[in-house]
Amino acid sequence: MTLSAADCARLEPFAATWLARDADPAHLVQALTAGLPTRVHSPAALARTRLESKLPPEPEPEPEPEPRSQITIRRLVECADCGRPGPPSALPGGLCRPCRGEAAPAPPGGLPGVNVRSWSERLRAAARNAKGMSE
Repeated sequence: MTLSAADCARLEPFAATWLARDADPAHLVQALTAGLPTRVHSPAALARTRLESKLPPEPEPEPEPEPRSQITIRRLVECADCGRPGPPSALPGGLCRPCRGEAAPAPPGGLPGVNVRSWSERLRAAARNAKGMSE
């Protein structure tokens, strides 16, 4: 299949489109020359038709990477004396509250832990007495 320089210049944009769509030159030549008829009346027209009709699909754009979720990393450190783990904010100076000599904070109800036991024992005793009286 013989093409003139002018024919090649007119077909160049079509070939450039092929190459822009990731077709290698061997694939382009294969598409133009495979199964040629024995007699070609208009080589430029045949080449243009084949370049247009066999144009490879546009490459799919690469998907954008999914945004990473915000991962919260919690750091734990250990007390320098007893090795008790805790967040850095709970270990000022590298020591936990008992090693610093501080008392434990009161629970949300305002009662210290020791009093909770005594109160629960009193409530159980009162419930047992009330149950014995109702029988």
